[in-house]
Amino acid sequence: MLKYFALLHCLLYFGFSQITAQNHLSWEFSYDKLNSSVVIKGTIDKGWHLYSQKTPANAGPIPVSIIIAKQKGIKFIGKFEEKLQPHEIFDVNFNSQVYLFENTYLAEQKIKLKKAKTQHLKQLTGSVLYMVCDDSRCMPPIEVPFTIQLK
Repeated sequence: MLKYFALLHCLLYFGFSQITAQNHLSWEFSYDKLNSSVVIKGTIDKGWHLYSQKTPANAGPIPVSIIIAKQKGIKFIGKFEEKLQPHEIFDVNFNSQVYLFENTYLAEQKIKLKKAKTQHLKQLTGSVLYMVCDDSRCMPPIEVPFTIQLK
């Protein structure tokens, strides 16, 4: 019985490590009260890249997509805006022109909090869907849920 427990523990540990290692990107989610905006920052592992929202949907790779759940008391002003300039390249893996980020990703969504309804509003929830690739392979798309505290 102890052998099976030890084997299960090893499989879970190495399996989780492999899933985490395939991510190749770490995220930070925050609320900038001064500018009334949601800020999303990604740190991309060396040798990997993330596809910009500017990448055409039919190009092949899945561009980053950010969704915030709608809630009473929040008005979205425009859409998420990528704050850094992506590299435009011809990606031979997809045989198409794409836009990508290396090292860092930064996006911002302006919001307006309605005063009468913000007393009960304490957090935002959402998710980021993205795909990372290196020069020879791509990882399957990953969706990362997030929660941002407003106060």
